[in-house]
Amino acid sequence: MTRKERFERALRCQEVDRLPFWVKIFGESYLAFQEERYGSMGELELADYLDLDHMAGGGVAVACTNPRVERSVEQTNGYRTIRETTPDGTLTTVERSDPASRAWHPIEFPIKTRADLRAARHLFDGNRFEAAPDALARGAERLRQVGDRGIVMTAMGISPLMNLIQHLLGPDATYFFLNDFPDEMSELIALMHEERLRYLRAMLPACAYDYICSVENTSTTLLSPAIFERYCWRHLNDYGRLIREHGKSHVLHMCGHLKALLPRIGELPALAIEAFTRPPVGNTTLADRARLCPRTSIIGGTSAVLWLQPVEAICETIQRDLAEAGTLRGVVLTSAGVMPPACPIERIRQVRERLK
Repeated sequence: MTRKERFERALRCQEVDRLPFWVKIFGESYLAFQEERYGSMGELELADYLDLDHMAGGGVAVACTNPRVERSVEQTNGYRTIRETTPDGTLTTVERSDPASRAWHPIEFPIKTRADLRAARHLFDGNRFEAAPDALARGAERLRQVGDRGIVMTAMGISPLMNLIQHLLGPDATYFFLNDFPDEMSELIALMHEERLRYLRAMLPACAYDYICSVENTSTTLLSPAIFERYCWRHLNDYGRLIREHGKSHVLHMCGHLKALLPRIGELPALAIEAFTRPPVGNTTLADRARLCPRTSIIGGTSAVLWLQPVEAICETIQRDLAEAGTLRGVVLTSAGVMPPACPIERIRQVRERLK
Protein backbone atom coordinates (compact mmCIF):
# COMPACT_ATOMS: atom_id res chain seq x y z
CA MET A 1 0.00 0.00 0.00
CA THR A 2 1.05 3.59 -0.45
CA ARG A 3 1.17 5.68 2.70
CA LYS A 4 -1.99 7.48 1.59
CA GLU A 5 -3.85 4.21 0.93
CA ARG A 6 -2.81 2.86 4.32
CA PHE A 7 -3.97 6.00 6.13
CA GLU A 8 -7.31 6.17 4.32
CA ARG A 9 -8.09 2.47 4.75
CA ALA A 10 -7.40 2.79 8.49
CA LEU A 11 -9.75 5.78 8.70
CA ARG A 12 -12.48 3.59 7.22
CA CYS A 13 -11.74 0.71 9.61
CA GLN A 14 -10.53 -1.48 6.74
CA GLU A 15 -7.65 -3.94 6.77
CA VAL A 16 -4.17 -2.49 6.26
CA ASP A 17 -0.79 -4.05 5.49
CA ARG A 18 0.81 -2.53 8.60
CA LEU A 19 -0.11 -0.14 11.39
CA PRO A 20 -0.24 3.46 10.07
CA PHE A 21 2.04 5.76 12.05
CA TRP A 22 2.39 9.56 12.30
CA VAL A 23 3.76 12.05 14.84
CA LYS A 24 3.21 15.77 15.49
CA ILE A 25 6.69 17.19 15.03
CA PHE A 26 6.28 19.81 12.31
CA GLY A 27 5.82 22.97 14.38
CA GLU A 28 8.45 25.29 15.82
CA SER A 29 7.54 24.24 19.38
CA TYR A 30 9.19 20.90 18.60
CA LEU A 31 11.68 21.46 15.78
CA ALA A 32 13.31 24.51 17.37
CA PHE A 33 14.76 22.20 20.05
CA GLN A 34 16.09 19.49 17.72
CA GLU A 35 19.36 19.20 15.82
CA GLU A 36 19.66 21.87 13.15
CA ARG A 37 19.72 19.33 10.31
CA TYR A 38 16.16 18.26 11.16
CA GLY A 39 14.88 21.79 11.56
CA SER A 40 16.26 22.66 8.14
CA MET A 41 14.37 19.80 6.48
CA GLY A 42 11.14 20.66 4.74
CA GLU A 43 7.91 19.13 6.03
CA LEU A 44 7.67 16.46 3.34
CA GLU A 45 11.39 15.67 3.50
CA LEU A 46 11.09 15.03 7.24
CA ALA A 47 7.96 12.91 6.72
CA ASP A 48 9.92 10.83 4.18
CA TYR A 49 12.93 10.52 6.49
CA LEU A 50 10.73 9.00 9.21
CA ASP A 51 8.57 7.09 6.68
CA LEU A 52 5.43 8.59 8.20
CA ASP A 53 1.95 7.90 6.92
CA HIS A 54 1.58 11.63 6.69
CA MET A 55 -1.29 13.86 7.83
CA ALA A 56 -0.54 17.15 6.10
CA GLY A 57 -2.34 20.41 6.64
CA GLY A 58 -3.88 22.48 3.91
CA GLY A 59 -5.59 25.83 3.93
CA VAL A 60 -8.60 27.00 1.96
CA ALA A 61 -8.55 30.64 0.90
CA VAL A 62 -11.77 32.09 2.35
CA ALA A 63 -12.14 35.82 3.00
CA CYS A 64 -14.21 37.08 5.92
CA THR A 65 -15.81 40.52 5.91
CA ASN A 66 -17.78 42.17 8.69
CA PRO A 67 -18.76 45.85 8.29
CA ARG A 68 -20.08 45.93 11.86
CA VAL A 69 -16.70 45.31 13.52
CA GLU A 70 -13.51 47.38 13.49
CA ARG A 71 -10.51 45.36 14.66
CA SER A 72 -7.12 46.58 15.85
CA VAL A 73 -4.09 44.67 17.17
CA GLU A 74 -1.24 46.04 19.30
CA GLN A 75 1.76 43.86 20.08
CA THR A 76 4.65 44.70 22.41
CA ASN A 77 6.98 42.94 24.88
CA GLY A 78 5.38 39.53 24.43
CA TYR A 79 1.80 40.78 24.86
CA ARG A 80 -0.89 41.23 22.22
CA THR A 81 -4.01 43.34 22.69
CA ILE A 82 -6.92 42.84 20.29
CA ARG A 83 -9.75 45.37 20.27
CA GLU A 84 -12.98 44.70 18.38
CA THR A 85 -15.30 47.70 18.23
CA THR A 86 -18.96 46.94 17.51
CA PRO A 87 -22.18 49.00 17.48
CA ASP A 88 -22.76 47.79 21.05
CA GLY A 89 -19.32 48.37 22.52
CA THR A 90 -15.68 47.33 22.33
CA LEU A 91 -14.39 43.88 23.29
CA THR A 92 -10.76 43.60 24.41
CA THR A 93 -8.66 40.45 24.41
CA VAL A 94 -5.15 40.30 25.88
CA GLU A 95 -2.83 37.41 25.02
CA ARG A 96 0.66 36.53 26.21
CA SER A 97 3.31 34.80 24.11
CA ASP A 98 4.66 31.54 25.51
CA PRO A 99 8.22 30.91 24.26
CA ALA A 100 8.07 27.18 25.05
CA SER A 101 4.98 26.41 22.96
CA ARG A 102 5.59 29.24 20.44
CA ALA A 103 1.92 30.16 20.86
CA TRP A 104 -0.30 32.96 22.19
CA HIS A 105 -2.44 32.26 25.24
CA PRO A 106 -5.33 34.43 26.55
CA ILE A 107 -4.86 36.17 29.88
CA GLU A 108 -7.91 38.43 29.45
CA PHE A 109 -11.02 37.17 27.68
CA PRO A 110 -13.09 39.55 25.53
CA ILE A 111 -16.48 38.87 27.14
CA LYS A 112 -16.47 40.05 30.75
CA THR A 113 -19.93 41.48 31.43
CA ARG A 114 -23.55 40.95 30.45
CA ALA A 115 -23.32 44.01 28.19
CA ASP A 116 -20.42 42.37 26.34
CA LEU A 117 -22.78 39.63 25.19
CA ARG A 118 -24.62 42.18 23.04
CA ALA A 119 -21.37 43.32 21.48
CA ALA A 120 -20.24 39.73 20.88
CA ARG A 121 -23.30 39.05 18.72
CA HIS A 122 -21.82 41.28 16.01
CA LEU A 123 -18.60 39.23 15.86
CA PHE A 124 -20.61 36.33 14.48
CA ASP A 125 -23.89 37.60 13.05
CA GLY A 126 -22.01 40.10 10.87
CA ASN A 127 -19.42 37.70 9.43
CA ARG A 128 -19.74 36.89 5.73
CA PHE A 129 -17.49 34.49 3.86
CA GLU A 130 -16.34 34.16 0.27
CA ALA A 131 -13.88 31.65 -1.11
CA ALA A 132 -11.12 32.89 -3.40
CA PRO A 133 -11.64 32.07 -7.09
CA ASP A 134 -8.38 30.07 -7.15
CA ALA A 135 -9.00 28.18 -3.89
CA LEU A 136 -9.62 24.84 -5.62
CA ALA A 137 -6.48 25.22 -7.72
CA ARG A 138 -4.38 26.01 -4.64
CA GLY A 139 -5.77 22.94 -2.90
CA ALA A 140 -5.05 20.76 -5.94
CA GLU A 141 -1.43 21.94 -5.88
CA ARG A 142 -1.12 21.04 -2.19
CA LEU A 143 -2.52 17.57 -2.91
CA ARG A 144 0.00 17.19 -5.73
CA GLN A 145 2.86 18.13 -3.38
CA VAL A 146 1.83 15.62 -0.72
CA GLY A 147 1.02 12.93 -3.29
CA ASP A 148 0.94 9.36 -2.00
CA ARG A 149 2.63 10.24 1.28
CA GLY A 150 -0.71 10.56 3.10
CA ILE A 151 -3.81 12.67 3.48
CA VAL A 152 -4.38 16.43 3.55
CA MET A 153 -6.75 17.93 6.11
CA THR A 154 -8.07 21.46 6.60
CA ALA A 155 -9.58 23.10 9.68
CA MET A 156 -13.11 24.52 9.85
CA GLY A 157 -12.91 26.28 13.20
CA ILE A 158 -14.60 25.40 16.47
CA SER A 159 -18.12 24.79 17.74
CA PRO A 160 -19.75 27.48 19.93
CA LEU A 161 -19.45 26.11 23.47
CA MET A 162 -15.78 25.16 23.13
CA ASN A 163 -15.11 28.56 21.57
CA LEU A 164 -16.68 30.25 24.58
CA ILE A 165 -14.72 28.09 27.02
CA GLN A 166 -11.37 28.47 25.31
CA HIS A 167 -11.39 31.88 23.65
CA LEU A 168 -14.27 34.18 24.59
CA LEU A 169 -15.25 33.72 28.26
CA GLY A 170 -13.04 31.09 29.86
CA PRO A 171 -14.20 27.89 31.59
CA ASP A 172 -15.58 29.35 34.83
CA ALA A 173 -17.28 32.39 33.35
CA THR A 174 -18.92 30.33 30.59
CA TYR A 175 -20.88 28.34 33.16
CA PHE A 176 -21.68 31.38 35.30
CA PHE A 177 -23.06 33.15 32.22
CA LEU A 178 -25.07 30.11 31.09
CA ASN A 179 -26.70 30.08 34.51
CA ASP A 180 -27.13 33.84 35.02
CA PHE A 181 -27.96 34.99 31.48
CA PRO A 182 -29.54 31.98 29.72
CA ASP A 183 -31.48 33.91 27.10
CA GLU A 184 -28.56 36.07 25.97
CA MET A 185 -26.23 33.07 25.92
CA SER A 186 -28.69 30.98 23.91
CA GLU A 187 -28.98 33.79 21.37
CA LEU A 188 -25.20 34.15 21.09
CA ILE A 189 -24.63 30.39 20.76
CA ALA A 190 -27.24 30.20 17.99
CA LEU A 191 -25.53 33.04 16.10
CA MET A 192 -22.14 31.36 16.51
CA HIS A 193 -23.50 28.09 15.15
CA GLU A 194 -25.06 29.75 12.12
CA GLU A 195 -21.78 31.55 11.47
CA ARG A 196 -19.89 28.23 11.29
CA LEU A 197 -22.50 26.82 8.91
CA ARG A 198 -22.11 29.90 6.67
CA TYR A 199 -18.36 29.37 6.69
CA LEU A 200 -18.73 25.72 5.70
CA ARG A 201 -21.18 26.56 2.90
CA ALA A 202 -18.62 29.00 1.47
CA MET A 203 -15.58 26.82 2.06
CA LEU A 204 -16.70 23.31 1.12
CA PRO A 205 -17.36 23.89 -2.62
CA ALA A 206 -13.89 25.48 -2.88
CA CYS A 207 -12.10 22.75 -0.88
CA ALA A 208 -9.99 20.21 -2.75
CA TYR A 209 -9.34 18.13 0.38
CA ASP A 210 -11.42 15.19 1.60
CA TYR A 211 -10.97 15.75 5.34
CA ILE A 212 -12.37 18.66 7.37
CA CYS A 213 -11.35 18.99 11.01
CA SER A 214 -13.20 20.90 13.73
CA VAL A 215 -10.72 21.84 16.44
CA GLU A 216 -12.78 21.10 19.54
CA ASN A 217 -10.27 20.19 22.28
CA THR A 218 -13.25 18.51 23.97
CA SER A 219 -12.62 17.03 27.42
CA THR A 220 -14.76 16.11 30.40
CA THR A 221 -12.33 18.18 32.45
CA LEU A 222 -14.12 21.15 30.81
CA LEU A 223 -17.67 19.88 30.31
CA SER A 224 -19.90 17.08 31.54
CA PRO A 225 -21.66 14.49 29.35
CA ALA A 226 -24.93 16.37 29.96
CA ILE A 227 -23.38 19.66 28.82
CA PHE A 228 -21.90 17.95 25.76
CA GLU A 229 -25.32 16.54 24.94
CA ARG A 230 -27.12 19.85 25.41
CA TYR A 231 -24.70 22.26 23.73
CA CYS A 232 -22.24 20.36 21.51
CA TRP A 233 -23.70 17.19 20.00
CA ARG A 234 -26.31 18.84 17.77
CA HIS A 235 -23.82 21.38 16.45
CA LEU A 236 -21.25 18.71 15.59
CA ASN A 237 -24.00 16.63 14.01
CA ASP A 238 -25.00 19.57 11.80
CA TYR A 239 -21.40 20.16 10.70
CA GLY A 240 -20.84 16.49 9.97
CA ARG A 241 -24.01 16.17 7.91
CA LEU A 242 -23.15 19.26 5.84
CA ILE A 243 -19.59 18.06 5.28
CA ARG A 244 -20.88 14.64 4.22
CA GLU A 245 -23.35 16.25 1.79
CA HIS A 246 -20.34 17.70 -0.01
CA GLY A 247 -18.70 14.29 -0.30
CA LYS A 248 -16.13 14.91 2.41
CA SER A 249 -15.37 13.53 5.88
CA HIS A 250 -15.58 15.23 9.28
CA VAL A 251 -12.71 14.67 11.72
CA LEU A 252 -13.04 15.74 15.38
CA HIS A 253 -9.94 17.09 17.10
CA MET A 254 -10.62 15.99 20.68
CA CYS A 255 -7.52 15.57 22.78
CA GLY A 256 -8.68 15.39 26.40
CA HIS A 257 -10.70 13.11 28.66
CA LEU A 258 -13.28 11.50 26.38
CA LYS A 259 -14.17 8.13 27.87
CA ALA A 260 -17.62 9.17 29.16
CA LEU A 261 -18.44 10.78 25.80
CA LEU A 262 -17.35 8.00 23.44
CA PRO A 263 -20.75 6.33 22.90
CA ARG A 264 -22.35 9.62 21.81
CA ILE A 265 -19.34 10.67 19.77
CA GLY A 266 -19.68 7.35 17.97
CA GLU A 267 -23.19 8.34 16.86
CA LEU A 268 -22.01 11.52 15.13
CA PRO A 269 -21.48 11.56 11.33
CA ALA A 270 -17.73 11.90 11.93
CA LEU A 271 -15.07 9.66 10.45
CA ALA A 272 -12.42 9.91 13.15
CA ILE A 273 -11.29 11.39 16.46
CA GLU A 274 -7.91 13.06 16.06
CA ALA A 275 -5.52 13.31 19.03
CA PHE A 276 -7.22 10.44 20.90
CA THR A 277 -5.02 10.34 24.01
CA ARG A 278 -4.14 7.55 26.43
CA PRO A 279 -3.48 8.05 30.17
CA PRO A 280 -2.04 9.84 31.99
CA VAL A 281 -2.68 12.84 29.72
CA GLY A 282 -6.05 11.60 28.43
CA ASN A 283 -8.30 8.93 29.92
CA THR A 284 -9.02 6.78 26.86
CA THR A 285 -7.32 3.64 25.61
CA LEU A 286 -7.42 1.76 22.33
CA ALA A 287 -9.55 -0.83 24.12
CA ASP A 288 -12.04 1.89 25.16
CA ARG A 289 -12.41 2.94 21.56
CA ALA A 290 -12.91 -0.65 20.38
CA ARG A 291 -15.57 -1.23 23.05
CA LEU A 292 -17.41 2.10 23.22
CA CYS A 293 -16.92 3.73 19.81
CA PRO A 294 -15.95 0.99 17.35
CA ARG A 295 -17.28 2.59 14.14
CA THR A 296 -15.25 5.77 14.60
CA SER A 297 -11.57 5.51 13.77
CA ILE A 298 -8.89 7.25 15.80
CA ILE A 299 -5.74 9.19 14.97
CA GLY A 300 -3.79 8.99 18.22
CA GLY A 301 -3.45 6.27 20.81
CA THR A 302 -0.39 7.34 22.79
CA SER A 303 0.39 10.44 24.89
CA ALA A 304 3.24 12.90 25.12
CA VAL A 305 4.70 11.48 28.33
CA LEU A 306 5.08 8.01 26.79
CA TRP A 307 7.63 9.42 24.34
CA LEU A 308 9.91 10.49 27.19
CA GLN A 309 10.61 6.82 27.92
CA PRO A 310 13.19 4.56 26.24
CA VAL A 311 12.36 2.93 22.89
CA GLU A 312 11.79 -0.48 24.47
CA ALA A 313 9.26 0.86 26.97
CA ILE A 314 7.42 2.85 24.30
CA CYS A 315 7.08 -0.18 22.04
CA GLU A 316 6.03 -2.50 24.87
CA THR A 317 3.27 -0.07 25.92
CA ILE A 318 1.99 0.29 22.35
CA GLN A 319 2.01 -3.48 21.80
CA ARG A 320 0.18 -4.08 25.08
CA ASP A 321 -2.46 -1.45 24.28
CA LEU A 322 -3.05 -2.94 20.83
CA ALA A 323 -3.36 -6.43 22.28
CA GLU A 324 -5.92 -5.25 24.84
CA ALA A 325 -7.92 -3.56 22.08
CA GLY A 326 -8.00 -6.82 20.15
CA THR A 327 -7.90 -5.12 16.75
CA LEU A 328 -5.67 -2.94 14.60
CA ARG A 329 -8.58 -1.72 12.48
CA GLY A 330 -9.53 1.91 12.72
CA VAL A 331 -6.21 2.97 14.29
CA VAL A 332 -3.69 5.47 12.96
CA LEU A 333 -1.11 5.49 15.74
CA THR A 334 0.27 8.95 16.55
CA SER A 335 1.79 10.95 19.36
CA ALA A 336 -1.75 12.35 19.92
CA GLY A 337 -0.56 15.76 21.12
CA VAL A 338 2.54 17.60 19.97
CA MET A 339 5.67 15.53 20.52
CA PRO A 340 7.58 16.76 23.59
CA PRO A 341 10.85 18.40 22.55
CA ALA A 342 12.77 16.12 24.94
CA CYS A 343 11.98 13.18 22.62
CA PRO A 344 14.67 13.25 19.90
CA ILE A 345 13.98 12.50 16.24
CA GLU A 346 16.13 9.38 16.28
CA ARG A 347 14.04 7.86 19.08
CA ILE A 348 10.94 8.36 16.93
CA ARG A 349 12.75 6.75 14.00
CA GLN A 350 13.70 3.71 16.10
CA VAL A 351 10.12 3.27 17.32
CA ARG A 352 8.87 3.63 13.76
CA GLU A 353 11.18 0.85 12.57
CA ARG A 354 10.16 -1.41 15.44
CA LEU A 355 6.45 -0.87 14.77
CA LYS A 356 6.77 -1.89 11.13
